[in-house]
Amino acid sequence: MQALIRSARYAALVIFIAYAMHNLNGAFIEPRYLGFGSYADYADLGKLMNASRAVPWLLSGLGHVATGFALVILGLGIHARYRELRPAAAQIALAAALLAATGFLLTGISHVIGRQTLFLLSDANPGLQESAYMTATVVRIWVNGLAQIGLGWFAVQLSWLGLKTGTLPRAFVAFGFLSGAAGLLMAVAYIPVYLFTVLVWALWLVVVWGRVDRAGRA
Repeated sequence: MQALIRSARYAALVIFIAYAMHNLNGAFIEPRYLGFGSYADYADLGKLMNASRAVPWLLSGLGHVATGFALVILGLGIHARYRELRPAAAQIALAAALLAATGFLLTGISHVIGRQTLFLLSDANPGLQESAYMTATVVRIWVNGLAQIGLGWFAVQLSWLGLKTGTLPRAFVAFGFLSGAAGLLMAVAYIPVYLFTVLVWALWLVVVWGRVDRAGRA
């Protein structure tokens, strides 16, 4: 179990790297090279078709897949660390992590394998090309919403565990609640604040989890 707890730190690092790629896409590559100068541009099917074939979007999709696998490890590690201190809350955290992992894997699959199918069908049926891209975009937003809501729930649950057991710094606990709320916001509105909060949260978790791991072995 100790190895699993230790692995949670590396899982958080994977999530940080994936979100670094997402932020690089959103803040630099998409507006500068893919033509997304404003929020309204994401409704332009011509730009979406072009971006879907771009390597940065493929890398973002692979990041979603990696995040999905990482969340399984992270959820199991958190559960292993807190199951004796707060058994019910640890189980809820694991459930939230698995829910988020499902959403991230579905989002990643839609980006990687899904894009190959999308290209094949749209190229063979030019008259249905716009409908195919619109449908793929809507489905991807749905499953990404599931991913972010699940991750938000997990972040809130981890902060609650840290608060009740005193094993996590109060500043990290507070930020975890904030980051979690940003993810849960996706249940009612598409406001991607989570892109920035998860980036910071994941890196911070990498830093603080080393201390948690050492305390658990003491």
